[in-house]
Amino acid sequence: MPRKHLISEGINKKQQNQSKIWQKLAREIKAAAKVGGPNPEANPRLRLAIDKALQNNLSRESIEKNINGSSKDPSEMKQLEYECYGPNGIQIIVTALADNENRVFSNLRGYLSKLHGEIAKPNSVKVFFNNLGDIILQKNNPNQSKDDIENIIIDNNLDGYIETIENEDSFEIYTEPNDSFYKIKEQLTKNGYQVYEASIKLIPNNKVTNLDEENTARILKFIDSCEQDDDMQTIITNYEPE
Repeated sequence: MPRKHLISEGINKKQQNQSKIWQKLAREIKAAAKVGGPNPEANPRLRLAIDKALQNNLSRESIEKNINGSSKDPSEMKQLEYECYGPNGIQIIVTALADNENRVFSNLRGYLSKLHGEIAKPNSVKVFFNNLGDIILQKNNPNQSKDDIENIIIDNNLDGYIETIENEDSFEIYTEPNDSFYKIKEQLTKNGYQVYEASIKLIPNNKVTNLDEENTARILKFIDSCEQDDDMQTIITNYEPE
């Protein structure tokens, strides 16, 4: 189901949580550089982290500072992932970067208890998601259609394209999670499209939209609690507001 105002909703959310977003982006850059080295061309995780940081207006100076500081950082940050279930078939995947796994686990259980959810076994939730390249473009004018995007991809013989979903204010393009993602993004930019957001991430196969008022409030509170938690990096769910 296309989302009507994908970009405007995202802008409001970013403005409300800008400092928290920057903090988490900086942490991911540092962790990625520490694990895979400071060269983004040889470190796909760092390349993605830098792209996301630039999309969220983190300065290049801050990016370089965190890359260069990664080798001097004595902390041992663990990459953690939890699969969870919420009410009405809501599927949730939470990732975290932390030096204390017990703290993350305890906090997550607390947030889930208010949601009336629970932590699931590994791969019991993730199997319902696909890892894809996700490119969100702003609509420059109302006459643009997804056919224009597909023609650019076909004319340039670009592989790895999956589909385009058209929303009122944007296009969302799905690609294979490899170099195709970067090549398609680059070509669309060359053709005048403005990339609002681009990342490789888990996309749910099925979405939950028909929640009652009580459970809607619970899932929104859960997402907000996770986003405000310093340790938790990403919260992916198959819930989508109507």
